[in-house]
Amino acid sequence: MDMRNRFVCLLSAVGVVVALNGCFGTSPSSRFYTLTSQESRGISAAQKVDVIVRIGPVIIPSYLDRRQIVTRNGRNGIELAEFDRWGGNLDDEIIRLLVNDLSERMAAKGIAVVPWRSSDLIDASTIFRIPLSIDRFDGVPGETVVLNASWAVVLKKDKQENVLIAHESTISETVGGKGYDNLVAAMGKTLRGLGKEVAESIANLSELK
Repeated sequence: MDMRNRFVCLLSAVGVVVALNGCFGTSPSSRFYTLTSQESRGISAAQKVDVIVRIGPVIIPSYLDRRQIVTRNGRNGIELAEFDRWGGNLDDEIIRLLVNDLSERMAAKGIAVVPWRSSDLIDASTIFRIPLSIDRFDGVPGETVVLNASWAVVLKKDKQENVLIAHESTISETVGGKGYDNLVAAMGKTLRGLGKEVAESIANLSELK
């Protein structure tokens, strides 16, 4: 085959590829979600405070430890969203929302709330840590979201940690409509419900009275 014929064949092959792309179109773009859209308006740990609450670590089950949003399909089935994904790691998303929620709830008490690995941590007379283990955090689009979590309030004093409270919470929220944006909003509400329980438990501790 001479050079001219080879060139004609090459152009023909390129034309076939372009035609196929035109028939099948392009893949849909992925959509990314976050559990909270706002930064904390509470007290920064960089300020001088007497009490610091550190949120974390958060342990999530392996079926949730992925970027795809997971939903329920029937009683035991799960589905992975093909194009709807978390904007970051889910455990970090959970910590960020709880830090924001607890910061707003506890700012009036002069309590700083930060992620457990925060580099802004300073010495304080009282330091609490809130570790969490998530057993379930998913739902059915257009129906209900369920959060089941075990958590504790741990007091750090003289380089030792003592568990003051150990609790398990199950919180459900109705999903306000179809679509992953409504599902994610309901998931955020369950976490804020958990934040309310944690804040009330901390406020009732004798160490703060």
